Amino acid sequence: MPEQEDLKSREECYRCRKAKVMCYCAQIKPFASDPEFVILIHPKETRKAINTGRMAFLNLQNAKLLVGNDFSGDPSLSRLLNDPSKRCYLLFPGPAAIDIHDLPCSPSDRAGKAGLSDVFIILDATWSMAKKMFRLSQNLQKIPQVMFKPEKASEFLIRQQPGFDCYSTIETIHHMIELRANGHDAAAPHHHLLHIFRDMVQKQIDYENGAFSTESPALSQNRLSPSH
Repeated sequence: MPEQEDLKSREECYRCRKAKVMCYCAQIKPFASDPEFVILIHPKETRKAINTGRMAFLNLQNAKLLVGNDFSGDPSLSRLLNDPSKRCYLLFPGPAAIDIHDLPCSPSDRAGKAGLSDVFIILDATWSMAKKMFRLSQNLQKIPQVMFKPEKASEFLIRQQPGFDCYSTIETIHHMIELRANGHDAAAPHHHLLHIFRDMVQKQIDYENGAFSTESPALSQNRLSPSH
C-alpha cells in the first residue's frame, strides 16, 4: 500500500541516520587511517540529507566524532589535545595556516618527530558555522592550523559549495590520507570513502528525480573507479 511504502521510506537507520531505504551501512568497510582524524560536527549538520562527516567516521576505525559548536570544555577533545603522543592540527584556513603539502608525509620523514602520531581535526559544518565553532572553541585556537587547495572541484553534486576549493568532509579526509599513501594503490582501503560517497550522492539525485529504486544494485561499477 502507498501509505505503508511512504512510512517505510521515513524509517531511519540508527547507525547512519539515513532513511532505511537509503541506508549505506552494508557498504561500510572500516579501516585504520594514517593520519588519524577527529570530526567535529555542528548540530545542524547532523540533520542534512547526506552528512559526510558521519559517513567518514563509520569507515574509520581510529576516528573520533563529536557533536557541538563550542568544544572548549569537551573532556574527550581536551584529553586528545593534551596527549603527549599526539601532534594535533586543525584544518582551518587563515593567514597562519600551513599548507598541508608542506608537512612531513612519509613515515621516514616523520621518523625524527619523537614517534608522535598526527591527528587532524576537521570541522564538519558550513563555512559560517565553522567560523563560529572556531571562534567559540578556545582550545582549537591554540593548535596549528593547516589548509590545502584542491586540484579539482568537489563531487558533492547535490549541495552547492561556496567555492571551487571547498571539499566535503569525506573528500577532505580521503585527500589527506592520499597524501600519506605510499604510491597510488587503486585497491587501497581509503578509496572506498569516495566509492560510498559517490554512490550515496547518486542515490540522492535519483531519489530527487523520482528515479530511485530500492532494487537498484548498490555501488555500481561505473561509480567505483577511484580518482587519480
